[in-house]
Amino acid sequence: MLTPDEWLAIFSVVAVLLSPIFALEVQKRLDDRRSIRERKMAIFRKLMTTRATQLAPAHVEALNGIEVEFYATGGPDKKVLDAWRLYVNHLNTGSGDGEALNRWVDKKTSLLVDLLYAMAQNLGYDIDKVAIQNNAYHPKGFVEIETEQHALRKATLAVFSGERPVQATIVGRVQTSQPLVIPKELGMAQQALAPAEQQRAVLPLLEAEVIPQRPKDR
Repeated sequence: MLTPDEWLAIFSVVAVLLSPIFALEVQKRLDDRRSIRERKMAIFRKLMTTRATQLAPAHVEALNGIEVEFYATGGPDKKVLDAWRLYVNHLNTGSGDGEALNRWVDKKTSLLVDLLYAMAQNLGYDIDKVAIQNNAYHPKGFVEIETEQHALRKATLAVFSGERPVQATIVGRVQTSQPLVIPKELGMAQQALAPAEQQRAVLPLLEAEVIPQRPKDR
C-alpha cells in the first residue's frame, strides 16, 4: 500500500500534468464569454446611437442580429428576446393613416424604449427609460432632408410607373411642322362654341410636333 507521502506525490504529478489543460479550458471559456459580450455590446451600441434614425441601415442590421446573439430559453437574455419579438411584431403590422398612424408610432417608440432598456439591464448599464427616449439628438435638418427624399422617391416612381403624368408648359411662340388638323369628333363639338372658346377647347387636346421658332435674320 502507498503511504500518504506517496499519494501526495502522485497527486502533485497529476496536477502538474493536467494544470495546462485546465488552464486552457478556463481561458477558452473566458474568451467565449468575452466574445459573446462584445457582440451584444456592438448591437446595443448601434441601436442606441441610431435610435433617432431608425431607417438607418446600421439600425436595421443591429435589430436583426438580436435574435441570434441574445437567444436563450431563460434569464436576462430571454427578457431581451421577448422585448425584441414584441417590437418586431409591431413593426410588421399595418400602420394605418391619420390618428391610427399616430397611435402606431407612439406604441412603436414605447416598444423600442422597452427593448433598449432590457438590453441595458442585461449588459449592466444604469440607464432609465426616460433617458433612452429623450437623450437622443436628431437635427431638424435631417428630418427635412429625409422627408424631402422620401417625397422625391415617391414622385419619381409615380412618374416612371405611369401613375402620374409629367406636366410641361410652353412659353413663347411656337411653330408647327404641319397645319394643325382638328379631329373629326372635336369638329362637331366645337361648332356650338364661340371662336375664342373653340380655340381654348381644342388646343390642349391636339397632338402635333412642336418646333421652336427660329429668330429672324437681321
